Amino acid sequence: MKRSRNSSDQRYAHVESRKQEGAHYTPDIIADFIADNMIASAKLGKEVCIADPAVGDGELLISLLKRLGKKSKKSIRVFGFDTNRKSLQIAETRIRAVFPDVNLTLLNRDFLQVCLEKGGLSNSGDLFAGDDIPPFDLLIANPPYIRTQVLGADHARQLSKCFGLKGRVDIYQAFLIAMKAVMKPDAICGVIVSNRFMTVKGAEKFREKLYESYSILGVWDFGDTRVFDAAVLPAVIIMSTSAASGRTNSIPFSSVYLADGEASEGNLPHVRNQVEALQCEGLVSAPTNTYRVSHGILTFDVNPGSVWRLECATSEQWLKKVSAKTWCTFKDVGKIRVGVKTTADNVFIRQDWKAEVGIKPELLMPLTTHHVAGHFRCNDKPKKTILYTHTVVNGKRASVDLAKYPRSKKYLEEHREQLAGRSYVIKAKRQWFEIWVPQNPALWKREKVIFRDIAEHPTFWMDEEGTVVNGDCYWMLRDNTSMPEDILWLVLAVANSTFIERFYDVKFQNKLYANKRRFISQYVEQFPLPDPSGKRAQSLINLAKECYLETRSDKKRSLEARIDKLVWTVFGVSMRSDVTD
Repeated sequence: MKRSRNSSDQRYAHVESRKQEGAHYTPDIIADFIADNMIASAKLGKEVCIADPAVGDGELLISLLKRLGKKSKKSIRVFGFDTNRKSLQIAETRIRAVFPDVNLTLLNRDFLQVCLEKGGLSNSGDLFAGDDIPPFDLLIANPPYIRTQVLGADHARQLSKCFGLKGRVDIYQAFLIAMKAVMKPDAICGVIVSNRFMTVKGAEKFREKLYESYSILGVWDFGDTRVFDAAVLPAVIIMSTSAASGRTNSIPFSSVYLADGEASEGNLPHVRNQVEALQCEGLVSAPTNTYRVSHGILTFDVNPGSVWRLECATSEQWLKKVSAKTWCTFKDVGKIRVGVKTTADNVFIRQDWKAEVGIKPELLMPLTTHHVAGHFRCNDKPKKTILYTHTVVNGKRASVDLAKYPRSKKYLEEHREQLAGRSYVIKAKRQWFEIWVPQNPALWKREKVIFRDIAEHPTFWMDEEGTVVNGDCYWMLRDNTSMPEDILWLVLAVANSTFIERFYDVKFQNKLYANKRRFISQYVEQFPLPDPSGKRAQSLINLAKECYLETRSDKKRSLEARIDKLVWTVFGVSMRSDVTD
């Protein structure tokens, strides 16, 4: 029987509470896709035990049971866990409506907490000692996406200790590590996870642990194609607990991303959805979107903790060509820094102080935010200003002496209750009026490159005005004094190019919705630079300076086009998106 995503109003009746828990219902096309790939890899006996550790509305279990249709339902045992009683009721109703005779056990228990209570992950037979729960042959899951710090410090520390997780992690990572303890030695699991874990620096330990714990059989990144209604960029992973599946260097990896802005030649293959798109490669047409589909294998640069990416022959050839022309990377020029974080913007930051509060405090400094972003130089929009409460004393950062700044002191005292209520500032033995992350006050006056955190296209510009950089932007200096004095202009030329867009997509393969990219430290620090002493690099430096000074929009566009073309040339690769010359 074909089921529809909207086959039951009851299925979504309590969706708001599930959103708060970090849970997102799985569309049937994805549930079926996971189940199909699990069954294709599984070696099942006469009796099969299946489980979902975060059962939600039961969609994943229904898909798996349908794929096991040839087996007698009496030989299948089904287990589901969830902390939401309403979800369990909906799941039971939906499962029994399709499979009335299935041996079904649904437990209102926290799967992770059960693991913690039983005290260990190394022996699956001991995990549920005392419970009538056998180890599982098949485990299918769409675990919740909740960062451990949201759960509380104590719970986060407990998860880190028990599951070997570090940094700011999501709870789904604990689910994936815990699962192996309840699975048979030759079991198969299929999971939906956020694709962020493959590229973010904070998930390095998790990537390493996942790679060591399982034999990964396949990865499918559905990126920004809106598989879910929520802002989740999902990936599907099929894994085995069997060491016999081996440590292979050929783990299949496919990706599907929106490509509505890409030009195409001729008629494109037509598909109905993201899953069907996987049967093709390159650009494909769907009812409301165009997708770009890529197939290859999973690769990483140094070890399994490194960024995971899709390797195919053309992309790796392209990166090798770029590497051959790379003299250094951005991180060799200077540290990539995030902007200041006040944790009380309504107090410290304003557009017009005189009009808004009636005074202009003495400690005001011009503030660069993403609102003034531009290519090569900021746009003409008026900058906000920040009441900056830090200075340098004997070469070290220090808070200002408010007694010397009466207007600033009076204004801050009016907001003392809010500022002093930032308990983390006080616990850090800081003054109640301080900005939480002020960066180094001595650096603001230096020439610096600033860029937007989130943007569809790279947006980097030079700041020679000594502004403070807000936390919605990043910035870099020429920290390495052995570099040429004008190296930042070469940085600007390369960073604002379509070449860098291509480099980002090939190297990091990580986009947000609406074709947005994250220009954060861990990515930007790896951007390549050519030898600055070369003639073409010198031309790029001069053109970047000229572009910075140019006020006529038509002339500036012409300069940017010249820069863009020259950047591709200096790295020895083609501007065409699908080939490597």
